[in-house]
Amino acid sequence: MKLQALGPADFLKMPWKNGQGVTTELAVSRRAGEDGFDWRISTATVAVPGPFSVFAGIDRSLAIVRGGTLTLAVEGRSGVTLTTRTSPYAFPGELAVSSTPSLEVDGVPIDDFNVMTRRDGWQHTLAQHRLEGEALTWTLPNTVDAVAFLYCAQGDVQVSFRDGPTLVVPAGHALRIDAGATDGIADDADVCELRAVTPLADVFLTTVARR
Repeated sequence: MKLQALGPADFLKMPWKNGQGVTTELAVSRRAGEDGFDWRISTATVAVPGPFSVFAGIDRSLAIVRGGTLTLAVEGRSGVTLTTRTSPYAFPGELAVSSTPSLEVDGVPIDDFNVMTRRDGWQHTLAQHRLEGEALTWTLPNTVDAVAFLYCAQGDVQVSFRDGPTLVVPAGHALRIDAGATDGIADDADVCELRAVTPLADVFLTTVARR
């Protein structure tokens, strides 16, 4: 497998399709077409109520990083309110969705974490964890073209690989792990151990794989 440490200088900011927000692209698999990707991992800021951009044929998962709560009105579904402690919310990108933020601090927008995969060829998982004290074991995908992605939202997290290196990922940084590539780590090292270096660390763990 191949490891790539990423920081703010590696990320790309872009306006939303509907012009009502800004997305920071953390990792992407690009392709030709209207949306321009097979999968994308990103964060975004939300400060005012409004509709989400429509992404036909895309599966999405959304979670809150910091800054308040976000209430979603989703076409054909019951409304849902997301907080930093609720599980990520999954929905098809073609549904009409509008959001209403409730900010913890006036004028400071909510940050959210978003994973999108093209449904006809890709799938993903997203989990968020607060690390305090005990280590967390993370099982990594090992299929061709699969990617595991760790984003540290708060604190510092130590990542230890079996028969491999130990790295520290600080807040606002990420670690990308590509399965099947060579980087001095055995392909069977399909688990790693995560532990907070600071008193606590908030992490978002994503996997992306072909169907």
